[in-house]
Amino acid sequence: MLDQLTLHPINLLLATCGCLGIFVVPSISAQEISAQTVSLSQEQSQTLDQAMSAYQSSQYDRAIALADQVLKTNPKQGKALHIRASSRVELGIQTGNAAMIRDGVADARESIGATKSKQPGYYLPYLFGMTNLSMIEDQTKHAQDSINVATQIIDRLEMSDEDRANILYQRGLANLQLNDTIDLGIRDFKAALNLSPKHIPSLTAMADTYAMSGNNDEALAAFNKFVESHPEMPVAYNNRGMFFKQLDRKEDALADFAKATQLEPKFFVAHINHGYMLMELGRAAEAEKDFTTALLLQADNPSVLALRANARLRQGNAQAGIEDYKKAIEIFPKNPMTHADLGFAYFFLKKYPEAFTEFDQAININSKMRFLDPWTYASMILSGQAEQANKRFAGTVAKPVEERDWIDLLTLYLMGKIDESTMLGKVNPEDAKAATAQKCEGYYFIGLRTSAGGDAQAAKAYFIKCLETKASYLSAYRSAQFELQKFE
Repeated sequence: MLDQLTLHPINLLLATCGCLGIFVVPSISAQEISAQTVSLSQEQSQTLDQAMSAYQSSQYDRAIALADQVLKTNPKQGKALHIRASSRVELGIQTGNAAMIRDGVADARESIGATKSKQPGYYLPYLFGMTNLSMIEDQTKHAQDSINVATQIIDRLEMSDEDRANILYQRGLANLQLNDTIDLGIRDFKAALNLSPKHIPSLTAMADTYAMSGNNDEALAAFNKFVESHPEMPVAYNNRGMFFKQLDRKEDALADFAKATQLEPKFFVAHINHGYMLMELGRAAEAEKDFTTALLLQADNPSVLALRANARLRQGNAQAGIEDYKKAIEIFPKNPMTHADLGFAYFFLKKYPEAFTEFDQAININSKMRFLDPWTYASMILSGQAEQANKRFAGTVAKPVEERDWIDLLTLYLMGKIDESTMLGKVNPEDAKAATAQKCEGYYFIGLRTSAGGDAQAAKAYFIKCLETKASYLSAYRSAQFELQKFE
């Protein structure tokens, strides 16, 4: 499931900033502001309009380049510095580049100094950047600087209710970084909403803050308020849908994601979320349509290709799933999970040499993917590599009994080193979800080994028991579906 979508218009920046020192909000007259304004040619004005448009469509590199064109001849032009500041901060957050965020904060300071601005919006990139630096660098001083500057602005500048709500929102975000409780952050979000009842960032932040802190009743009320305040906004439904998903209210989540896509047919994230929820509800064919729609919007998205591949596998269409996984690997060849998933798809089709190649590739990329051990061993044995398989997993056999985990037990069972009762006897007695998953895998591998031994009828009984666990999220469950040719 993808994360909730947030909004980034230049006057509603949704984050916090790091520390490049505190400056005092200037106390100046309107005449002084006018005197500091740098004149622009018609061409430069058009360039800045294009830069603003690029920023608002999240084309931050382009926005920076266009602002640079103006700043080459007008290095103190406040609007150009402001646009570049906002774009650098956004791009730095997007890429996790603290230096880029710092450059944006420096630009914000320059833009304020160049204009001696009393415009609250000019302070937002600074506040935005400092709070995010606090998160990236784990430096609470950055958040404190953001709080101090926001408080100065609130106390000293005359501004509209909407502008004051924006600053309160930014201070709320910084307070969440600085304090162990959510109280001060929520206080600022509520104050912002008292001034501007439909303030989108504060509505979303308050709902998210309550949700992340486990205050589900308050969170749901806040999400409902967001929807009621902005019934025309698809993101309101998408975000509430995410919360319903968290509460395991699948049908409610599905309805909200559907409403989001109805309001905005090109809402990429909502299509993915809707498809994912359909998969959770066992409606793989419908989910595939959602993922196909998302791919029409972003054709080269490897994550969506993998999701569609999964939906296709759930319908028994392994070959189509394989093609999607291959495309995803072409785009992102170093993703170990996609290699593993491709290996599973080959395994389901009994193409064991190909399955081993992909499992091996996944492990070479990420050696910690131990859950692949029994699958790797099985694919090697079933592709005629018994000697190599036993040599590869000799360390599993040598491991002391008290140190063996569930993955070891599955592998040892396939190796013939323990029997099925010993393996199933180790199913977790305290965690019901873990026990269900372990039974699913245990029954499947007993069926696989029984089938390899020539007793297809006995193997079928174990595959049926595997499906009876309803652990449809497991590769063992999926493989049992292929063995029985029984799909969603």
